[in-house]
Amino acid sequence: MKNRFGGFVILGVSLILSSVCFGIFFYQSRMPEKTIRVVGAATQRFDSDIIKWRITIFRNAGLNNLKEGYSRIKDDMRSFVALMRENGIGAKDITVQPVNANPVYSQYEKGGNPSGYSIIQSAYLISRDLNKVEALALNPSLLADRGIMLQSSNLEYYFSKLSTVKKEMLAAATLDARKRATEIAKSSGSRIAKIESARVGVFQITEPYSTEISDYGIYNTATRQKDITVTINVVFDIK
Repeated sequence: MKNRFGGFVILGVSLILSSVCFGIFFYQSRMPEKTIRVVGAATQRFDSDIIKWRITIFRNAGLNNLKEGYSRIKDDMRSFVALMRENGIGAKDITVQPVNANPVYSQYEKGGNPSGYSIIQSAYLISRDLNKVEALALNPSLLADRGIMLQSSNLEYYFSKLSTVKKEMLAAATLDARKRATEIAKSSGSRIAKIESARVGVFQITEPYSTEISDYGIYNTATRQKDITVTINVVFDIK
């Protein structure tokens, strides 16, 4: 009989404790969350330190002169590489791509047969001497004087210390978020404590004063000078 009575007592105490714990949990869950969610941002301008010049040269060849066309495009590329070396660009900085021959169709030809070929060859060079490469790329007459015909010519700009800049930007964006949270908490008589969570947005690397953004991030290579922007969504505990 005593054993049964003791069991009832233990069961009753257990039910009381469970109810108290559930009540505390329910009360805390209904209390307003003591956090502040803010978005911090940082933008920095920097100058690229690597330049990449892509060019494509071309020659037209008659239907029966494909071999001659190959020989001429080969001479053109040799002349291009020689011109670069004369201007201080090392051969190791130049990469030459394979030759391609595309059939050309004339509207006057019947039966859909090609009337000749367009022979193209591409190359690119990478250098840290931006001024030198820009001077060459922006003066196409240097190539024309050697009989080199350009189909396309493009400059791309990169930055070798981007990973370091990104770290600095994250620190700056987090500091901006903390300042915003501090002002919000101050207005309600509270103060911020530790960071509860943080979510970093993608980096947007654009031309200066651009408003362009992308969900996947942007890396603009068309301009020498660039702006890098990042946002961070931070949740702070408040006291």
